[in-house]
Amino acid sequence: MFKKTISFLMLSLVIFFIYPAVESYNFKNGLDKSYANEWLNLYVLPNYDTSKIEQVNSTQSYSIDYQMGEPFEAEAEDVEAVIDSEFAGEFNIIYEDGIFHILLVNEGEVTGLYTNNDEVSIDSINIQGMDRDSIREIYDRPVKTVDKGGKHLIVEHEQYDVFDINDKYVYFFYDVHEEDEVNGLLTVKKSEMRHSDSMYNHPSEEDNERLNFHLINATREKYGVAPLDHDPKASKAAGEHSRDMAANDYFSHNAPDGSTLKDRIESLDISYRLAGENIATGHTSPIFSHHSLMNSKEHRVNTLNDSYTHMGIGVEYNAEEVPYYTENYIKK
Repeated sequence: MFKKTISFLMLSLVIFFIYPAVESYNFKNGLDKSYANEWLNLYVLPNYDTSKIEQVNSTQSYSIDYQMGEPFEAEAEDVEAVIDSEFAGEFNIIYEDGIFHILLVNEGEVTGLYTNNDEVSIDSINIQGMDRDSIREIYDRPVKTVDKGGKHLIVEHEQYDVFDINDKYVYFFYDVHEEDEVNGLLTVKKSEMRHSDSMYNHPSEEDNERLNFHLINATREKYGVAPLDHDPKASKAAGEHSRDMAANDYFSHNAPDGSTLKDRIESLDISYRLAGENIATGHTSPIFSHHSLMNSKEHRVNTLNDSYTHMGIGVEYNAEEVPYYTENYIKK
């Protein structure tokens, strides 16, 4: 009886594990990473049921559609900038036919996407007409943590939900001042998050500043407000304040020496009729800081104020790699 049991278990092992592994093996190239991941997803790891997502997607309309893992192809004139990201790949900031989105690209393949636009879809995921209730009805229960390197980051938050869908994490950002409608989507392959054990991001300050600039203008466009021009002097003032906060371990619009936004911009001879300032810290990237500021009434006023004409952005890391963000808004 015991031998029969062992024989049955061995046969089951062959049927469910060894045979599929052999079928997945590339005898020319060997068991490379893609084959290993494919075998794990097909035969070991549970697959997320995407039927509800596909059903909703079939009723939506959009102009731009991507598939995770497809070759990255874009017209050069559509790519506004290529910058470093907090993930393994690079961010490509794209305005295709005026439609803003950011593609994460690694070794020529699409490995992630951020957008606030209803006209963009990836892997049948689109934010058109979605709010918190409809998202949770379709995607079920959000996860509480995500893996990044050797760390488990807590992602339970009022302002966004995160879902673990097969080999990717999908973030939906909510506008708490507009009945929790979805105003941002970030999806990224899990492999993109495992290149670093740090909680915070590692792009240069300049790349974070450029990313934040595009996020602000894309949001202003989404909410029907004219985009802002970049002002180098305002960026210098913002950068000096971020550096001061990071170096002296404080978080305030007023510096320890008593100086204010007014003092900082006037010291650089910036001509202005109206000025405002947003600051943020502790967020892992400008995407998260931006959505957090949009959900704060006091900061949202600056981001969407149609009186402003220019802006400057400054980012700085402290000794523990925690980023500080400063946004200066100017009406000239």
